[in-house]
Amino acid sequence: MRAGMLGGAAALISGGGVGPLSTGALAAGALPAAPHQLQDLFGLADLDFNTWLAFGSASYGCAEFGELVTAVNQVNAAGASYQSYYDAFLALARGTEAVADGELAGGHTASARSAYLRASTYYDMCLYFVLGTAQRAQETGAYASMERCWQHASQLFDPPFEQVRVPYRDTWLPGYLLRPDDRAARRPTVVLNNGADAQNITLYSYGGADALERGYNALIFEGPGQGSMLFERQVPFRPDWENVITPVVDYLRSRPEVDPSRIALAGLSMGGELVVRAAAFEHRLAAVVADPGIVSLWLIFQTGYPALASLFAHGATKEQVNTAWQRELVPRLDAVERYNLAKGSEPYGRQYLLAAREGKVFSDLYGVGTAAMQFSVGEVLGRVKAPTLVTSYQYDQYVLPASQGTEVYDKLRSPKQYHRFTVAERAQYHCAPMSPRTRNQVVFDWLDRTL
Repeated sequence: MRAGMLGGAAALISGGGVGPLSTGALAAGALPAAPHQLQDLFGLADLDFNTWLAFGSASYGCAEFGELVTAVNQVNAAGASYQSYYDAFLALARGTEAVADGELAGGHTASARSAYLRASTYYDMCLYFVLGTAQRAQETGAYASMERCWQHASQLFDPPFEQVRVPYRDTWLPGYLLRPDDRAARRPTVVLNNGADAQNITLYSYGGADALERGYNALIFEGPGQGSMLFERQVPFRPDWENVITPVVDYLRSRPEVDPSRIALAGLSMGGELVVRAAAFEHRLAAVVADPGIVSLWLIFQTGYPALASLFAHGATKEQVNTAWQRELVPRLDAVERYNLAKGSEPYGRQYLLAAREGKVFSDLYGVGTAAMQFSVGEVLGRVKAPTLVTSYQYDQYVLPASQGTEVYDKLRSPKQYHRFTVAERAQYHCAPMSPRTRNQVVFDWLDRTL
């Protein structure tokens, strides 16, 4: 949901979720401006977008307006940068976690839950930019702090969210099963599929809370290249996402609380590509949400940064691409571009993750580019059988070209519906960062009708 939600290769293109860069070696054309009441909080587009998401999550109790405003003012007073942003929100996260600990010790469960949710969001804001700071080597610890507060909050709901392990190959996928109550009843269940860089706390705002309000179960999980699978276990993304979702469906069908005929799969940001790919092969799904519809990450790459994409043209070899990259472009990268490349590449291989934590620019652009090329659903859209909702966003700064959503919709042969979020709905920009309730209303109204 940040730049991120598009994640990985897309982040390379759009600046890791920050939009085209205005200076340096990778400069691209400016995107059309869109009206937004919180534009230019910092003068850095990625910092703005990350903070919009936090403001939006306040609707679900995952942030507090006054706390955010205070931290924004502190960042600007210090001079807006990745480091000053990290420092301000780390202080806020730690202070809010301390409040939560005190409330829990005093037996104030509701207050503790609220503070832990907010602390998790603030740690997540630090996690997203840690690679752009002097603390880049502490990325695993930044994730652990965010997850610690989320886990504490999750156990203070009624009923508590159940921590689960989904069998996956010779290991397991971590997740949380959210249930509206403890009654022994089979319910419709929505699987909330992240993209590249949102965390469990984000998926609570983008589906988890609404699922509970409407009587659904919800499964929030971390797959390869996501969350603890990436930051702690260093397991990279894989394009054949059906090999992730089929074990998830197997697991849910074994649960007595789940109606096996009403399992829906909702993908957010880059997850919009992943879930369509999965649904082309996993046909036990009752409904699919591609939010937004994405045909190809490489298409985003080509559109956003033609200079980089051109290195792969005319059958260029790995050696030719990487030589041009290292000699012609890497020496000209500025600090913002270096951060964006680190953030965008880390889910695609352990070598990219380690380089990012060491503050180095990866040497193998060919590997990143060929990985991005594999994330494409154009040839398998006709295989999807489940009813599918496809979305797009007016002024989406990360899904380029803007026609990708309609292309996904047009090529589907299953029952389908298309919704474009607009300025008129106050839901512009990628994943409607300031309007998650508007987004969730559309998604869950469609799921209600479909299931």
